[in-house]
This record gives sequence, C-alpha cells and structure tokens, in this order.
Amino acid sequence: MPEEEAFCLLVRLMNHYHLRDLFIQDMPGLHMRLYQFERLLEDFEPALYCHLHRKGISSHLYATQWFLTLFAYRFPLQLVLRIYDLILSEGLSAILRFGIVLMQKNASTLLAMSDMSQLTTHLKDKVFDVYIDKDPSAGSILDNGFFGSSSSSIDKEVYRADQLVRDACEVKITPETLKAYTLEWEEKTKAEKEREAELETLRASNAKYAISLRKLEERVEAYDREQAALATELVHTKVENEELKDENETYKGQVRELRNVIEKQPEELETAWQAERDDLMKRNAKVHEENQRLEKEMSELEEELVQTKMQYAEINASHETLARKWTDLKRQF
Repeated sequence: MPEEEAFCLLVRLMNHYHLRDLFIQDMPGLHMRLYQFERLLEDFEPALYCHLHRKGISSHLYATQWFLTLFAYRFPLQLVLRIYDLILSEGLSAILRFGIVLMQKNASTLLAMSDMSQLTTHLKDKVFDVYIDKDPSAGSILDNGFFGSSSSSIDKEVYRADQLVRDACEVKITPETLKAYTLEWEEKTKAEKEREAELETLRASNAKYAISLRKLEERVEAYDREQAALATELVHTKVENEELKDENETYKGQVRELRNVIEKQPEELETAWQAERDDLMKRNAKVHEENQRLEKEMSELEEELVQTKMQYAEINASHETLARKWTDLKRQF
C-alpha cells in the first residue's frame, strides 16, 4: 500500500471510526468501550462476569490491549486480518463482538480457574487458542493463508478465522443497547467527575482546615505552655499555702494559749485585786486607828499645851510681878 493511501486510511480510522478517542488524553473512547464490554459480558455471560468480578479481574487488565491494538497485540495474524475486515466493514463497535465471542468460547475454561494469575495469563495469551484448527485441511490452509502465530510458540498453528468471524456476527448487539450503555457510561463519568470535583473541593477545604488545625495546634501548644507555667505557679502557691497553713496553725495555737491566759487573767486579777483591796482596807483601818490615836494624842497635847501656855502665862505674870517687886526693892535700897 502506498504511503498516501496508508495515511488516508489512518486519518479515516482516527476520525470516521473514532479510533482517535482511544488515544487522546484520559482515553475516553477506551474507557467507554471497556464499560460497554463489561455490560455486554454481564448480559451474555453473567456467570463468567460474576466469577471474574469475585476474583478481582476487571476488563482493564486484559481487554485494554485488545482494544488499543485491535487485537494485534497477541493474536495470530490470521485472526487479526479477519478482525480488521469486520471492523472496517461495521465500525469500531465490532471489537465488542469479537471480545464477547472469545469470552463465550472460553467461559467453561475460565470458570474452572480460581487463581488470579492463571485467569489473567489465559485472558492475555491463550484466549484465541479455542480457534486453533487441530486437523487443518489443505483447503483451509490455502483459504486462510499460513501466517503462523505472533506468539513465541515454535509450532505454527492454523486458525479457523472464518469461524471466528461467523461466531462474532452471530452475537447480536443492537445500536440501541450500545447507545444505552454509552449514556450510562456518560452519566457515570459525569458523576465521577462531579465526585472528583467535590473531592478536589474537599481537598482544598481539607488543606484550609489543616492550616487552621495547625494554627489551633500552635495555640493549644501555647496554651499548654501557659498551663504548665500556671501549674508550676499553682504548685508553688500550694506549697506557700501549706506553709501559711502551718504558720496559721502555729498562730492559732498561740491565740488559744493567749485566750486561755486572757480567760484566766480576770480571775487572777480579781483575786489579786480583792487581796490587795482587803490589804488596803486593813491598812486603811490601821491608819484610821492610828489617826484616831494621833488625833487623841494631839487633843491631849493641845490641852497640855493650853495648860502649859496658861502656866507660862501665870509664871510670866508672876515673873513680871517679881520683877516689879525686884525693881521696887532696888529703888528702895
């Protein structure tokens, strides 16, 4: 094929057959075909679908290489050429028919397997072995053309490519079914994008909350340090309070002793005052008696003084009389 025709074929495959959607960013066409394939597998082979689902094997593990290479990745060239014929004839949706018919032909074998690695290996490398012509005739070799296998097997096999195409054509997949599954996938994708947008919003909010949380943690750490300082101060205060309590108890003891002393002092003072009063009264009585005695003596002395003065006056009068007499006698003699 000339380069120009090959390029035109590539452009038509990319645009008219929508092969481009399988390779652009995020691969929306591939994800849509994989979703359609899983839904069709659930419809045509529900037991196999449930078996693979329980084993954790999704169509992404094995069908991705089928659809991206249009089955050329591992499939024998004999089969690939016939698959391309049907794709160019009916469109890219034909890959779904080939995928379903291969799963149908291998259903019993796959259901008998329980190991995930065995299932994955069979789906990737051996799913086309069901179409090996074990007893090929000369006509079948000439009709199909002997291209051999693209695998690493040494033996060259002849495949029943026509039978594969006939089986694929018998798989009834209506455009309405594909359209319904496409709408489901679009709704699912839209919901996932909305969920992703919501998750991004939540992540942004979470980042803000993380910053706020960090600030709160810093504030809590500051509060913890302040609380530790307050706790230390509280311990010191408690120690001081204990010391003050001890000192207060000491003062209370002293107050009780002083109170006992004060309570006892009035009685002692009363007793001492009464004793002193009695003593003073006795002394006063003695002084009074002494005063009376002295007054009596003074009265007696006053009387004696009066008598003495009277005697003195009499003596003085007698003296004066005698003196006059003496004077008279002197004059006479």
